[in-house]
Amino acid sequence: MTGLAVVGVADDTDGPVVHLVTADERARHCPDCGARARRSKDRRVTRPRDLSVGSRRPRLVWAKRRWRCDELTCRRRSFTESVPPVPPRKRLTTRLRAAAGAAVADQGRTVVQAARDYALSWPVVAGAFTSHARAVLPAQPEPVQALGIDEIRRGRPRWIPDEATGIWQTAVDRWHVGFVDLSGKQGLLGQVGGRTAQAVIAWLADRDQAWRDAVQYVAIDMCTIFKSAIRRVLPQATLVVDHFHLVQLANQTLTEVRRRVTVTHRGRRGRKGNREWELRNRLTRSAARMRGEHVDALLDELSNLPRVIGAPITVAWNAKEDLLDLLATARTGNRSAICCTGSTADAPTPTFPNCSA
Repeated sequence: MTGLAVVGVADDTDGPVVHLVTADERARHCPDCGARARRSKDRRVTRPRDLSVGSRRPRLVWAKRRWRCDELTCRRRSFTESVPPVPPRKRLTTRLRAAAGAAVADQGRTVVQAARDYALSWPVVAGAFTSHARAVLPAQPEPVQALGIDEIRRGRPRWIPDEATGIWQTAVDRWHVGFVDLSGKQGLLGQVGGRTAQAVIAWLADRDQAWRDAVQYVAIDMCTIFKSAIRRVLPQATLVVDHFHLVQLANQTLTEVRRRVTVTHRGRRGRKGNREWELRNRLTRSAARMRGEHVDALLDELSNLPRVIGAPITVAWNAKEDLLDLLATARTGNRSAICCTGSTADAPTPTFPNCSA
């Protein structure tokens, strides 16, 4: 390592013990004022951790000096020697930290696996990966045409008390918001903590105006937080609701209709022996993924139920299947084939390439 010299090596059962001293003259210069120190205050011994050599991990013992800064205008009165391979107040060498970050970024290892391989803690490897990614990624993502926004839950929230007000403040939020490029190949653009409109606005505000003007479509779930943020920062963008949540809402509506008519007609919740309750899982399946005879059997089962139960469920099921057929046209590239008899037949439907949502 540049700036260090080996003065002795001793064998031990856990690996070699390497004794080091400082060999860089620049280590005597004050890090604040740059003046060369002339008086030594005392000596310190540190044990920075380094990469393994084969199957053995050497233990470094660095004896370094603490110097006095005699410059009257310098606020720092003393300082300890440091070299680039071992920065000040660091217990790891830079190459060990870089190797741990590269293992996660370039070698496909998880943070837990890299921490286990290099005998480091999870926070240290996570920080090394962040530093590695910050060095290789561009400062700003390239402009995107279609932007996707969604939240993810990570762990548990943590709070700390505010001594001034006595109110508990959120220190770690379990909700994170991710921004994804849906029309290009950039993938995940960024992730921020907190599921709030201000968190989304702050991330978008960090992009320049040209980047924000290039966004034409924003795909979100049915979250009013994201909607309000987009309307404030990206007023020109068209909001698009992703297919998953639309289908989920349709299935929830179908389930609510089934439960309501069962309670109204039978005076209780559905149970074994009630055919509409036994068909609950088949009703929420897509007919396109079922065999034709199974779909016919399902419709026959619904027609054999009492009309006050079977008719509303059949109408809700048909509406759900019509929605699935409509959403399926997004993957065909031929939306002119959509045939609707309602007032929304001529409504424009936003599209963007390379996006199935």
